[in-house]
Amino acid sequence: MGRKKRKFEIKDAEVPISAMIDVVFLLLVYFIVSQKPIIEDALLPIDLPAPGAPAKQNQAVQLFKIDVAKLSRDSDNIYHVNNQPYYFNDLKALLKQRAETNPDTSIIINCDPNAKHKKLIRLLDVCSEYGLTKLNLVNDATVRFVKDN
Repeated sequence: MGRKKRKFEIKDAEVPISAMIDVVFLLLVYFIVSQKPIIEDALLPIDLPAPGAPAKQNQAVQLFKIDVAKLSRDSDNIYHVNNQPYYFNDLKALLKQRAETNPDTSIIINCDPNAKHKKLIRLLDVCSEYGLTKLNLVNDATVRFVKDN
């Protein structure tokens, strides 16, 4: 008996793509779950004293906070500095004095979401004019502003 020759058909090799998709999704889930959140406070610059440097005496850190709010229609010139109302010209004089005494003053500007943009821009222009560059802008809607009578 003669042997029959078997003909083998060569098919294109198939890659199991569904298994690779499963592995990719598992890796994606792993990286999402194991991601550490960025702590924004850690990104703030900190100036530490040099080793062996004499320790400074307790210096009182003054918090200089300016609130920009929409209190009423006629309050375009009223700002609050550390919860005290100031007219714009008085605030300008206060910022000038602060820039002359301590140009490295950090200022926190809390801007109400409903405040007019020109109030904030005017304040930023004055800070820039006097060389105050350490500004922190906060948009905190939970802060309630005191309305002047």
